[in-house]
Amino acid sequence: MKWRKAISIYLSGFLVGITLVLYPAAGNLFTDAEYHGFSSAQFGSIFIPQIILAIITSLAAPKMSKRWSMKVVMIMGLISLLLSALLMSASYWFMSGYLDYILVMIGTAFLGAGFGFTITALNPFAYNLFEGYETAAVTSMHILLGVGTATSALFLDYFVESGIWYVAPLIIAAITLAMILFTLPLSLTIPDSTDEEVGDKKIPTKVWIFGLAVFLYGACEATFGNWGSIFLIESGGLSTSDAALGLSLFWGFVAIGRILFTFYSLRYPPKWIYLIAPFLVAIVFYQLSYVEGRVGLLSCMAMGGFTLSILFPLSISTATEQFPRHAALISGLLVAAIQLGTGFSSNLIGFLKDTVSLPSLFQLGAIYAGLLGILVFYLVREQTEKSNG
Repeated sequence: MKWRKAISIYLSGFLVGITLVLYPAAGNLFTDAEYHGFSSAQFGSIFIPQIILAIITSLAAPKMSKRWSMKVVMIMGLISLLLSALLMSASYWFMSGYLDYILVMIGTAFLGAGFGFTITALNPFAYNLFEGYETAAVTSMHILLGVGTATSALFLDYFVESGIWYVAPLIIAAITLAMILFTLPLSLTIPDSTDEEVGDKKIPTKVWIFGLAVFLYGACEATFGNWGSIFLIESGGLSTSDAALGLSLFWGFVAIGRILFTFYSLRYPPKWIYLIAPFLVAIVFYQLSYVEGRVGLLSCMAMGGFTLSILFPLSISTATEQFPRHAALISGLLVAAIQLGTGFSSNLIGFLKDTVSLPSLFQLGAIYAGLLGILVFYLVREQTEKSNG
């Protein structure tokens, strides 16, 4: 039944979101000497396995779906998310040695695989779930992903304050296991017309440009998402609880922006929002370094999430609409691109943080967003695969 498929698709998106932010939200635990005691460079490096595995799995997923099915790809992703959460929890018992760093690295590797497999499957599943409402359907799935990311930081902070932070990923693991069992009996498929073999066809140049745009989006998102809480503490002077609130506001307004956009897209074309949003993101990045005080900083985090909110799902739906025969490949390529952008930004900040101030590094985000805006002007041109045969 369609409602069971919708539950599986949308709640799996939620689980991806909440698991994806567990590691960045634990940034203070990882860098605090009383806990893991990682250096800034080590903290940045824990995301390298995530990026590598996300890229590999998202690019491999379309071919794997031809051999087994896209549902199998999705289940493999959920299993990877389950293992990632378990490994994060397990690192609690090995904080006195170097083994915790290894466990965390393996955990982020499974997180990357989980993100790559699951989102690559969920994007075309959502796109084909409600005919005539494809953009809204994809955006709605990313709304649930955004709700998960918004929930994650506060969820983890509750258990941190209780002194049992390792319980948070255990609960996520249990919920993920329940979702796997719920999804197994469902018949999740992608129509042949949107999932045909494309390995022997040349990928259109414009699809690669969509990938570059999403790479820049990933760099913007990771600057806020992976380093935002640390910025609020070290440069903004906020408490760890306020930093967790700031991260939740960022991801929460990502979700709010997507909710509002979903209703907007049901009645109006999204072209102008797509064109304007990157430049609004650039303004937020530029102003963040000059804002002082708790209210101002938290407001900037919220505005950052709101202005970024529609760029990734709209890139996916726009690219899929323009090149429908490459739907699965586009999903995999854009998921790989966002992870590559995330890794680039996270590690660049981690390696430069000791020599360049965090406010200056955050201002790099304005450059990423400005370049993204330039690319979007090209991408929204009316030349589509449909109109050109």
